Amino acid sequence: MSVPVALAAAPAEPSAAAIAQPRYAVRLLSPEDATRDIALLRRALETVHPGLYRYSAKAQIDAAFARLEAATSRPITDLALHGEIARLLAAIHCDHTKAEMSDAMTAFRTANPTHLPLRFQLIEGRMIVVSNDGQPDAPPPGSEILSINGTPVPQLLLRLAALVSYDGTTDQAIAAKLANDSDLMGDDFNENYPSLFGFPEAWQIEWKQVGSQDASTATLKPIRFAQWTGLAGPGAKYRGEFYNSVSWRLNGKVARLGIDTFVNYRNPVQATAFLGGFFAAMEEAGTEHLIVDLRNNGGGSDDVPVALGRYLIGQPFVWAKPLRYKAVRYGDLPQHISSWGDTAALFNPPLEDFTRTADGWFDRTPAMSGSQVSDKDSRFEQQPVRANRFGGRVTILSGPRVGSATTMAIAQLKEKAGAVVIGEDSGGSAEGPTAGKIFLLKLPASGIKVRVPEAWNRTAITSWEPGKGVAVNQLVVPTLADFEAGRDRTIGVAQGALPTRSDSAALVAKALGGAWTGTLDYRDYRKDTRTTLPTMMTSDGQTLAWTFDDGPGKIVKSSESWTFDASQQVLQISNGPNTPEAWQVVEARMSADGLSATVVLDGTSRENDRTVIARKIVTRDGNRLRITKMTRGAGEPFVMRQSYDLRQ
Repeated sequence: MSVPVALAAAPAEPSAAAIAQPRYAVRLLSPEDATRDIALLRRALETVHPGLYRYSAKAQIDAAFARLEAATSRPITDLALHGEIARLLAAIHCDHTKAEMSDAMTAFRTANPTHLPLRFQLIEGRMIVVSNDGQPDAPPPGSEILSINGTPVPQLLLRLAALVSYDGTTDQAIAAKLANDSDLMGDDFNENYPSLFGFPEAWQIEWKQVGSQDASTATLKPIRFAQWTGLAGPGAKYRGEFYNSVSWRLNGKVARLGIDTFVNYRNPVQATAFLGGFFAAMEEAGTEHLIVDLRNNGGGSDDVPVALGRYLIGQPFVWAKPLRYKAVRYGDLPQHISSWGDTAALFNPPLEDFTRTADGWFDRTPAMSGSQVSDKDSRFEQQPVRANRFGGRVTILSGPRVGSATTMAIAQLKEKAGAVVIGEDSGGSAEGPTAGKIFLLKLPASGIKVRVPEAWNRTAITSWEPGKGVAVNQLVVPTLADFEAGRDRTIGVAQGALPTRSDSAALVAKALGGAWTGTLDYRDYRKDTRTTLPTMMTSDGQTLAWTFDDGPGKIVKSSESWTFDASQQVLQISNGPNTPEAWQVVEARMSADGLSATVVLDGTSRENDRTVIARKIVTRDGNRLRITKMTRGAGEPFVMRQSYDLRQ
């Protein structure tokens, strides 16, 4: 049984500035009810999910269930259970396997203000404000959030990251999903925060301007979900559709086609015809280079990328291999499951429509559309070359927001159309995700819903890296300097304006050289609190001499040496008797006017007795220099460790 319990949800003391609002009546579930829900969840996953053990060994999934079962061995609230189920599902590493809140929770969130009254983006390991709702004292765009309701941002991000679902080992997607995820009720931050901390009555935000020594605290009212969707965010608009998420620019012999979503099932259009106008215009203009911007595209319908392939692939092609299923009969599970379409046909398809594999799975015999140019399900049949196919150079812009059908599309176009991929590695699975027609499993006692994919979509490509999306040909890392300047370096690189520099030593020497003053921001290793110190630095481009003001009468000096090997691709940073740090150069670029430089270095570091992934970003814009080090473990987002913000 479950008992309604009215509990204060916010972890901090209610602020006098907070306006009284209804509180969610938390339901306390008995161990018996919660255990029955978990048993049903496990049975459904083990019966249906074709990727349950694809990226995580059975022993790991068993351990995740053991944790969940331990959490439900005593009374547990419905909010806490939602969080624990999300944690379990995240361990599967399938982006289509997620928890949804119960109808009661969703109704409360829809009717009442619960969302963060701002949008943010994680840049260089910092939570940077993108927009706010205009409340007095709200942190302005470009400022950095240090803590929320008393919890330092690093701790908050790492706790929430454990609840984020992503495919395989594409954990670079976590940072993007925390800030923007149209699969959920806003993003993974707003979706999962209540499960860990309760629905907030107020948001107490500690923030400061980047590089400043002075922090401010604002107490803000939550906003409704509908208001949140109206705020400008870091990615595509919330739940856009294909027909209204396409941008087009033609400039001389270069064209840019942006598609922010492949979703084409709510208000469908004929994708081949819809795209035909763009390609006809390019043919008439004699376009030589097409840039396809998919960085904000998380996936959607297969008909759109197949239509795109018809215009970009120069030989007949097949888009996908037959769908593969773990099961095609589900016992009594359908009484707990809903989905779209004809559920009777979904739960009881004719067995003759499948071929049994040697390991006992089922391959679906493709149902052909009957037309080689149809936008119906033609993934499995050979596609012809279109008469007005684009035969020029193709560049695709990608990033961690990319997933699902979009990742499959980039993998296809990279292999079959020779497309060059620029930006950051995608999320999703190049080999193909587990998806199909998602089963929505409703757990009877809690009302929590779980998305369970029923099919393994398999891309018709010849090579891929298991657990990965699509790797870029040229890496372009978004930086805080880019954000502050309002520039898009990825497009600049695609257009050839920012070529890779091979002389990394000279580029770094030019960026560092001179006398600088500013601040050092660093994160405490144990408490994750932030300290900012006035700092001076002088450099000849190779030796960096630092002076730190650590309080009244306490001046600290140090120096370090930056030395590149002969190949220019490895940097050794030496600091006194300490073991030199080795950093691999992964990006090095300078603007044509020589005023803006970006160098990105990857390595490892030791933190709290563990080895972590480390990244150092050096940017110089005119008379401003920033050197930031950020770190993360596997399955975590990058978090800023230290950052110098200096002016000449």
